Amino acid sequence: MKARLLTALIAVAALATGCAPPPGPAVAPVVLTASAETVDALVDCPELPGLPTARCGSIAVPRDRDAPANGTIDVGFALVPHTDTTRPGLGTIVPNPGGPGGSTIDLAGTLFTEALAPLLDRYDVLLIDTRGVGRSSALQCPALDGPARVFASRQRQRELIGRCGEQLGDKIGDYSTNAVADDIDTVRATLGLSRLDLLGVSYGTYLMAAYAQRHPEHVRSISLAGAYAVNVDTTGEVGAAAFRRAMRLVCDRTGECDGDRVLTDLAALLKRLRAHPEKLTVDGHRVDLDEWQMTTVAGRIFASRPDSGAALALARAAASARHGDLGPARALVRTSLHASAQIYSYGPLALSDAQAWAVTCHDYPRDFDYADPVGTRVREYDTAQAHLDDADFAPFSAAAWVSRADYDTGACLNWPGDATMTSPFPAGSALPDVPVLVLSGDLDANTPIESGDAAAAQFPHATTRVIEGAGHTPASTPEGAAAIVEFIRGI
Repeated sequence: MKARLLTALIAVAALATGCAPPPGPAVAPVVLTASAETVDALVDCPELPGLPTARCGSIAVPRDRDAPANGTIDVGFALVPHTDTTRPGLGTIVPNPGGPGGSTIDLAGTLFTEALAPLLDRYDVLLIDTRGVGRSSALQCPALDGPARVFASRQRQRELIGRCGEQLGDKIGDYSTNAVADDIDTVRATLGLSRLDLLGVSYGTYLMAAYAQRHPEHVRSISLAGAYAVNVDTTGEVGAAAFRRAMRLVCDRTGECDGDRVLTDLAALLKRLRAHPEKLTVDGHRVDLDEWQMTTVAGRIFASRPDSGAALALARAAASARHGDLGPARALVRTSLHASAQIYSYGPLALSDAQAWAVTCHDYPRDFDYADPVGTRVREYDTAQAHLDDADFAPFSAAAWVSRADYDTGACLNWPGDATMTSPFPAGSALPDVPVLVLSGDLDANTPIESGDAAAAQFPHATTRVIEGAGHTPASTPEGAAAIVEFIRGI
């Protein structure tokens, strides 16, 4: 299970200029922006005060392109035209902020345009809400309305996710990444664009790879931040190793802790909570403070923007627990759950939890077969987990790390079966030989450096870069953000 919180939405805000472009294959100049006639045919977007020049539109696309009789979904988009009308445009940048389940237009649109400001004189920015989110027929199910899932136990979360799938009925197969990629291409064709500069953040790196595989002739360049490959799972020991690396780096750079001591203390805290869990009240909800909950909270610290304060708070909480005081650990859990609940309170016009799981349960790798009944799936899953070695996941147990909330490899155990549920494309599929930049942060335990390398390896030629001090995603640092801007400018 890959990243699903909207941690990427604030990551694009720090994009700036200042770095030389990484090398890439030469591409002949070509005008790629929308025509004046196309822009005029769209409507003003008064509800987007942060994007005063944006022009909005919506198109109807089939829910299922293989079954047109099943009806349509509206796909909303906003085009921010380039400002220098005295010269031809140089390109159209199509960003996606990740999730899945987050609105590109209303939550991230202003962030993207502010971040890409140095390019906006010659480049259009095309913001597209993915189907099921925001302006694109927002999807919801009663089981996942509001933030209640955030406070539920692991088993209860799995039950709620499965119930949502049941409530979606025959819609469960309509929200694949490939369907979203085809929606993007339909918008591209509607606006008369030839090729696109794709910019993916977190889940957006997965989406843009799928678009490139399906529509290679319409790709001019690809920028990926906080990336992972389509057929590589990031939730295993590679993430736990990245957590250990990140914790040691924070301690070394701040001088306020010893990384190895923190990891030892954290392992002891988790062992204690595994043997003696307790109850905690958070925002009126009774919550289990157990090994799984503490692992979830610890993992989130290196699954977002760099936050040395939160990392040091974890270090202090683990040290206090060594002396018998769980107070700081309780406070850390309360803070984390409260913040997550706020995110999931946005609603499907900004964040659709239903769409997020419809994508996740459709596309991502799993250790069970949807053709089997739930009981058999659970046995298949448990058998696969039994082969994991706790030593590879230290200071966590393997079971807790791979099942932490929002990254739970068993989250879809109760999801209704569907024969269409598979990866967007098979391993080894051809992707276009276009300029590709992949950025990774050395403090990212969500899509770590190794995941970025795997994402780059999908393409014939890609430039990789590790940004020191960056978390998930590296676009949240001036250095990483500048690399994206200058990469696009230098093509």
